[in-house]
Amino acid sequence: MKTLIENGHLIIDGSKEIKNGAILINGTSIERLFLEPYPKNVSADSVVDAHHQLVQPGFIDTHMHGAAGKDFIEGETAVPLVSENIICDGTTAFLASLTVMSQQETISALSSLKNAVSEGAEFLGVHLEGPYLSKEYKALMDERYLRDPNITELDEMLKANPNIRTMTIAPEKKGMNNFIPYLKSRGIVPMIGHTNCTCEEALNAHLLGAEGYTHLYNAMSQHTHRNPGCVTSAFLSKDMYKELMMDGFHVDSNVVKMTYEAMGPERILMITDSMLGKGAADGDYTFSGLKCHKEGIHVRVIETGRIAGSAFGMNDAARFIQQLCNASFNDVVQMACVNPAKLLHAEDRMGTLNPGSRANITICSEQYEPSAVYVDGRIRFSR
Repeated sequence: MKTLIENGHLIIDGSKEIKNGAILINGTSIERLFLEPYPKNVSADSVVDAHHQLVQPGFIDTHMHGAAGKDFIEGETAVPLVSENIICDGTTAFLASLTVMSQQETISALSSLKNAVSEGAEFLGVHLEGPYLSKEYKALMDERYLRDPNITELDEMLKANPNIRTMTIAPEKKGMNNFIPYLKSRGIVPMIGHTNCTCEEALNAHLLGAEGYTHLYNAMSQHTHRNPGCVTSAFLSKDMYKELMMDGFHVDSNVVKMTYEAMGPERILMITDSMLGKGAADGDYTFSGLKCHKEGIHVRVIETGRIAGSAFGMNDAARFIQQLCNASFNDVVQMACVNPAKLLHAEDRMGTLNPGSRANITICSEQYEPSAVYVDGRIRFSR
C-alpha cells in the first residue's frame, strides 16, 4: 500500500525542509521525498493533499504520566485512552512515566503495561521517575518509597517488564557509581533529576553514563555562584539532553528564553509531564497519591499549592516556544522529534522524515493544529 502526500511544507529532520514537496509512504515506511512537481511516473494507491500545511515527523513525548482521566500507574487500561488523546495533538509516540510507589505496586504496574495495546500514538515503553531519588527534592513523590539504588530490585522490575527505556535518578544516592553503569548495561537511559546533587556529582554521573536531565530547573539543586548544583552541570554538559517545560508556568518565560538561546535546540527535549487531568474537565484529581486541582493547562496540589505536572499537549509547547523565542519549524522538530528519538537511541527509525524512517507523520497548520496524523503509514487521526 503506497500513499503519496502532496502539496506539503516538509520539515524533515531539524535542519532540512522542502517548502513545496511531496512524500511517498510505502507500507509502514517513508520511501521517498520529492520537490513539487513530483515525477509523473510516481504511482500510489492513494493521494493526500496537504494543502500547503506543515508535514513533519510526529511528536515524541518521553515524559508524561497520563491524560483523559487515566494515569499509567493503573497499567494497561490507561494506554488506549491516553494514546487516543495525545495523537490529536500530533504526538505519534510516547513513554509511560510512573511516579514512585512501593516495589510491589511498581511491579504490578510494570507487569500490566507489558501487555498494553495502543490504537493511537505508539506506546514505546516505560520511564521510571524514581524510586532512587532525593528526599530534599522529592516534589510530589511519596517519601516513604524513596531509597538508595538496588540492582536486585531493578532486575525484578525488568523481569516484570523488559521495556523500561529511561529512569530518573539522583546521582548523590549511595551506590550510584555502580548503579548508573548497570542501567546502561541493561539498555536503560539514566536521566538526572529530583536530586540534591552538587555540580561535580552530576558531572560524574554523566561520565558514568547519564544522558539527560529530567525537567531542567524543576526538582533539582540550583545554580548559585558559590554552591553550584545540578542546574550548573546541565549548562556544562553540552552533550547531554535537557527536558524543558515550555509553558511559562513550570519555568519562567525569561528563563525558558535564556535556556533556548544558551543551549540551542540541539540538546533541549520538549516534554509535557502531563498528568491524568490533561484532556479532561477542570476539577480535582488524585496524582501521585495527592489531591490536585486542574484548571486549564495548570495543575496544583490542593493542600500545598505546589505544581503537579501539567495538562498541556506537545503542540501547546510547540506554539509556546514558537511565539516566545521565534523558534523555527526546524527547531521545533529538533526538540520534539529528533532529540527524543536520539535519547531513546531510535533515530534510525523515527523522529525524521528521512527515507527509511517509519511513517509517523503529522500534517498540521503553522500553529500546530493537526489535520491528519499517521503512525506506521496508517492514518490514526483526522480532523
